[in-house]
Amino acid sequence: MSIVLLEPPRPQNHNRFEDVVNAPLSACLFTGYIASVLREHEIKTEIVNAHLYDWSIEQTITHLSQKSFQLLCVHTVYSWEKTQDIFDMLSILSSMNSTVHINLYGYYPTFAYKKILESFPFINSVTVGEPEFTTLDLAKHILSRKGISGETNITGLAFKDRNGKIVFNPRSPIQNMDQLPYPDRQDIYLYKKKGIATYIQGSRGCYGHCTFCYLNPFYMQTNLWRGRSAKNIFDEILKLHTEHSIENFYFSDANFFGPGKPGKERAVTLAELILAHDLNIRFGFECRANDIEEYSISRLVIAGLTNVFIGLESGDAASLKRFKKHTTVDENKQAIQLLRDYGIEPTFGFIMFEPNSTLESVRNNFEFLQEMGIMANPTVTAHLLHHRQTIFEGTPDYQSMVHDSACQDAAFTNYEIFYKIKDPKAEAFSIVISHVCRTALSLLPKTFTCENNASNAGNESSLNTINTALATIFEKTLCGFEAKRILDNPDAIRDTSQKLAHEVETIFANNQLSVTIPERNDDHL
Repeated sequence: MSIVLLEPPRPQNHNRFEDVVNAPLSACLFTGYIASVLREHEIKTEIVNAHLYDWSIEQTITHLSQKSFQLLCVHTVYSWEKTQDIFDMLSILSSMNSTVHINLYGYYPTFAYKKILESFPFINSVTVGEPEFTTLDLAKHILSRKGISGETNITGLAFKDRNGKIVFNPRSPIQNMDQLPYPDRQDIYLYKKKGIATYIQGSRGCYGHCTFCYLNPFYMQTNLWRGRSAKNIFDEILKLHTEHSIENFYFSDANFFGPGKPGKERAVTLAELILAHDLNIRFGFECRANDIEEYSISRLVIAGLTNVFIGLESGDAASLKRFKKHTTVDENKQAIQLLRDYGIEPTFGFIMFEPNSTLESVRNNFEFLQEMGIMANPTVTAHLLHHRQTIFEGTPDYQSMVHDSACQDAAFTNYEIFYKIKDPKAEAFSIVISHVCRTALSLLPKTFTCENNASNAGNESSLNTINTALATIFEKTLCGFEAKRILDNPDAIRDTSQKLAHEVETIFANNQLSVTIPERNDDHL
């Protein structure tokens, strides 16, 4: 085997288990696309999806140690301190085969490539941005037994020359998305067995400018959305449905519709193609609130749309403006209601706390969630009420905070900024409510089992009791901070956190259930 594409194990980090934005869903088909491009050029390639196979790091090392290959390309995901485990694994693999070239690709290495190349000498190169054709050029180079030097001219590839200087020349993003072959589906039946939807990528990029997002910086562009044609997307869906009996699809696009009227027309064309061929499928996608309009949604629902994830982000107008979301609270409300009118209960991206949060913005968020009936069960409620913005390298917010003197006392890493909310009251409240919600989330897996769902009346009563209690605790505590009955000093924060966490534990103890609350359908990466 000449080339191995590795999806490494993802060591669990129980302190950050609900933070998924570091592993964007739009990356989930990179490995499959790379494999198809390589095979199209008759390069022998194997995918080793240790993450999907539930392998440990030790199992992965054992498996790869028994293979002979010249290039190991690794889709690397940031997992906070657990990321070191993956680098330790790669160091062992490098020591076992000193001639193999180890390359990293994905969102995390794209933005951290300088630090990676400086810190880990066994990493030979990093693909920066879109990986398919950079990996193809690298594979051809390695298989021709040429070494990587300062004279090597592979756009999109970062590496160290003989003098230790990092060399990098950017590659322009793919403009004609239809030119890509369909991604390899090597493990399609295992995905199906595990109940994971079959992913389709219909577009890349976004027309938005959100300050918390690093999607467009990953592609080294400002606001360019690039979509496959409706016919090209449909042909892939038809092939998967016909050859593999796939009926459940999910679009991994960060923005399914694309900009303006042409985006809606393309979506309707896809719906009409599905209807014209009488395909019995269901599918879901992600989009912005301002993309939701009646005609396109009505046609998509008839074609099989059952699941929509909306990036609402906030119910506070000032926060939406700071995020440069270019949407309004009213647009968020209208999008939710329209989807409900067509029988779809959407799921949401929502940021309760961000660096500029105030008690007023938190109050606005909470009242928005209440008004729209979004807090539907304890799992969803506990996630929503304490979700805090993460700030990763590559995002506009990261760049602004790095140069913000007010943030110099914050804890920094090379890839993420760990910040304190500027308003001390909002920061103290976020600490308290985070402790409460994490306590609830830690109890849910112990309280529920995976064999059943929350269907009978007795369980529903207990679910509602727990759910109502979480919202009540949140509002009661927020009122306490607003009235200055709860202080923002460390002792008061600790005492309040412990008292409320104990209250949550008591509520759970009095409402033991024998069923599970489904987890959010986050990025299956």
